[in-house]
Amino acid sequence: MFDMDGTLIDSIHGWVVSYKKFLKQENLQETLELFKMLDGKKLIKKCEIIKEYFNLPLSQMEIYKRCLVFVKEGYDNDFKAKDGVIESLEYLNDKGYKISLNTATKMEVCKGALERLNLLKYFDYIQTCKECGFLKEDERFYEISIKRHGENASDILFFDDNILPLETAKKLGIKTCLVFDEITCKNYFDSFKLSDFKLNKISIDSLKSIGL
Repeated sequence: MFDMDGTLIDSIHGWVVSYKKFLKQENLQETLELFKMLDGKKLIKKCEIIKEYFNLPLSQMEIYKRCLVFVKEGYDNDFKAKDGVIESLEYLNDKGYKISLNTATKMEVCKGALERLNLLKYFDYIQTCKECGFLKEDERFYEISIKRHGENASDILFFDDNILPLETAKKLGIKTCLVFDEITCKNYFDSFKLSDFKLNKISIDSLKSIGL
């Protein structure tokens, strides 16, 4: 089981800066105060803060959809697979492993990158939060994943660059691997102890090092 953003595709920066593009489009200045208010927040929350900070007539969702346009452009044209990912997926596919993509990003937003990078062929199935109806912080997301894999939870390994999904999956007995990303987990990568494995990057050698 693989997460997508920050794990397989180098897309986190595009999500982070999308609100900046919205501000530029609206000729709005990001102050230091606003930067601190937005730091570490998810995009949907950033949009709420921006609306209130500038007293904009746009709704939170209207701002969010505007930001998503910039994110989708990144998937369609710019975001790349992280170094070593394509070779690693090819390696796992050749070894006969069942491979799935488990992401919070809607397919209509990210499909352009999956097609452009020729990644779709590696996945036995793709599970999104929208498609299954549960967030990745919800155990029911992983109950569905286990059924779709058709394996015991302990025989499934989940790769993600965020700790909350990993902690949730682990409650159901799924083995977990924290994957380093410069933006999402740099500050806690070394100190986090609850995953079964940690990888600085996904590569054939790193996969072999954890028994795959």
